[in-house]
Amino acid sequence: MLLVLGLISLAGCGRRADVGGGQGAASSSNAPESAGPTQPRGAPGDLLSREIVAPAPAGIRAWRVTYRSRPTGDGGVPVSGIILAPGTDVPVPAGGRKVVSFGHGTTGIQDSCAPSRARPPLAAASWTFPLVRAGYVVTLTDYAGLGAPGEHAIYVAGPEGRAVLDAARAAHALTETEAGRDVVLWGYSQGGQAVLAAGALAAGYAPELHVRGVVATAPLADLPASLATLQRGADGVGYLLLAMIGQSVDDPRIDLDRYLTQTGRRLLTVARTRCADEVTKSSVGSSIRTAFTVDPLTRPPFAAGFARQRDEIMRRMAPTLILQGDRDEVIRQPVTDGVVDRLCGEGTTVDYRRYPLADHGSILGTSMNDLMGWVAQRFAARPPVVTDICALGAAARS
Repeated sequence: MLLVLGLISLAGCGRRADVGGGQGAASSSNAPESAGPTQPRGAPGDLLSREIVAPAPAGIRAWRVTYRSRPTGDGGVPVSGIILAPGTDVPVPAGGRKVVSFGHGTTGIQDSCAPSRARPPLAAASWTFPLVRAGYVVTLTDYAGLGAPGEHAIYVAGPEGRAVLDAARAAHALTETEAGRDVVLWGYSQGGQAVLAAGALAAGYAPELHVRGVVATAPLADLPASLATLQRGADGVGYLLLAMIGQSVDDPRIDLDRYLTQTGRRLLTVARTRCADEVTKSSVGSSIRTAFTVDPLTRPPFAAGFARQRDEIMRRMAPTLILQGDRDEVIRQPVTDGVVDRLCGEGTTVDYRRYPLADHGSILGTSMNDLMGWVAQRFAARPPVVTDICALGAAARS
C-alpha cells in the first residue's frame, strides 16, 4: 500500500488508499550480482556528497545527500537520503535548529524505489513539509542499500535505526542547515520499526545526539505478529517474501533460493526488479504453501530472525508517542496494543493515541496535528510531563 501524497507505507499496493512517491518500474541496478558498497572512511554521519534539490516548495531548502552509516555497527557504507531545512529568513534558535529524523514506510528493495529518487523530486517528503515550515530541519533516510550501493536489509531493525541516527548527524554536518543536536525521531510503518530501533540504540550508538522523543505512526514493531496477520489478506505473501529477503541480506549464510518454490522464485525476481507495490500485486493468489518450501513464520532460519527484530526494539528509550488507527488492516490495533505493553514493561514512557476511524493510509493526516503539538512540546526549553499510558496499568490500557 502506497501512502497518500508520497510517504510510503508498509508496502505499495494499489488495492489500498495510499499513494507512492512516483517510483515506477525499476532497473536492475540492485540485482544480486551488483558489487557491494564501498567502505567510506570517516565517522558515521559524515557527508559524502550533497546536491541542492530544485525547485523546492516556498520557504523550504532541500538537498539530496549521501552520508556514512554502519548497517552492522562495524565498517561503513554510503547511505542516501534527503535533508530539508527552513529558509534562511527563519530565525535559528540557541543551540541550532531542532531536527526531526524521519523513517519512511516500505518502498521495496530496488534502488529506484528509494524516496530520494522519487519523481517529481521531494514527492516522498511532502508530509514532512509542515515540520520544516515550523522551523525544524527534517531528514529522510533511504536506509542502507536502498538508493546506494549494496542490498537493503528490509525489516531488519539495527541497520534502519543506525541510518536514522546517522541522518541526524549528517544534518548537523551540512552546515547550511544550522542544525543542532536536539532530535525527535519519527517513523511511519516500516519507519516505525526504524525509529524504535534508533531510540533503543541512541544512547550507545549516538550519545552526542539529544534524542528528545520518538514518534511511531502505525509502526511495524512486532514483525512476527504483523507478518502473520497480513496473511489474512490477498497480498500477504509479498510482505513475507520481503521480510525473508531482509533476513538473507542480514545473514548471508541463508540460501534464500532453497526456501522458494517456482512461484516464490518468480516473486523474488519481481522484488529485485520492481517496487513494493508490484511485489504485493504479484503475490495476490499465492500462499505460504505455494510460494515457500517451509513456513517462514514458524520454521528456521526465518522465525527466529523475525522475532529478533521485534525484541531488539522493545527497549527503554526516550518518551515515545505511538499513533494507531483502529481500522488499520496492515498494522493492526491489537498488535500495537501488545507493543505498547512491552515498551511499558521495559520502562519507556509511552503516550498512546488511537484513532477509531483511521486506517493505515489515513492515520498520517488524522494524527498530524497531535504529532506536531507533541514534537513542539518535546523541543520546548522545559518540556511538559508526557502523558504516560503505562501508569494506568495493563488492565486499564486494554
